[in-house]
Amino acid sequence: MADFNDFKNFEKDGWEERASTYGNWTVTSEIVPIAVEALNLSNDDKVLELASGPGYGTSEISKKTKNVLGTDFAESMVHQAKILFPNLKFEQADAENLKFEDNSFDKVFCTFGVLHFAHPNKAISEIRRVLKAGGIFVFTVWAPVEESPFFGILSEVISQLGSFDVGLPDGPPIDDFSDKERASVKLLAQGLDMINFQAEDNVFDTGASPSKMPTVYREVGVRSKGLLDAQDPKKLPEIEEELVSRFKKFEEKGTVKMPFPYRIVTARKI
Repeated sequence: MADFNDFKNFEKDGWEERASTYGNWTVTSEIVPIAVEALNLSNDDKVLELASGPGYGTSEISKKTKNVLGTDFAESMVHQAKILFPNLKFEQADAENLKFEDNSFDKVFCTFGVLHFAHPNKAISEIRRVLKAGGIFVFTVWAPVEESPFFGILSEVISQLGSFDVGLPDGPPIDDFSDKERASVKLLAQGLDMINFQAEDNVFDTGASPSKMPTVYREVGVRSKGLLDAQDPKKLPEIEEELVSRFKKFEEKGTVKMPFPYRIVTARKI
């Protein structure tokens, strides 16, 4: 297993800083109810949410079952979730080293957290361990970069005007679980059988004008902020100007509305 501990610390530090701003990013919160449907919840299900962030997933799950626990490795995110949803349970937990006993949960839920795990295979192994026999794991990931304008534009602009070689810690491939076949193989290797791979191609309103998109990249992503902030200061204004220009074609009534394709993956414990 590759050692991506520097990446793990980088991600954790970044998400500790984002507790107060990530909730402004409505794209992920709009996806939550759709993804929760894939859990096919019943009233007596015991559910664990990983990478729960500000707590929107845990809140949505609690509409169907009160036996739900939200967890995040960032202490500030847990604190924010407790403020927003004081009647729900949240605690700090590392998805790669869960403290829960074997066979503890009927279902595990994770929206976009898998993309940020330094050792996703280890996390999935832990998920399988804490799931009951036949238990369900539902998670979401973004579509591959080439299908997503939001991520593709940043990649293109950096390639043309900046550099990816800026000293950020190496991490696992970001799109492994965006591909149906690769996701299936990786899940099966950890004892989970993929039973559904749902591609969604919705269009979302970012709530931001084109001029604000460089700020959006910094507020909602650890890697995107790190990548932008590490660019040559002499080139950064040109990079940001080009980002603003690229997003103008998606502007409608003052805000950027664009495709945000994503995947909902459902797997069962074998």
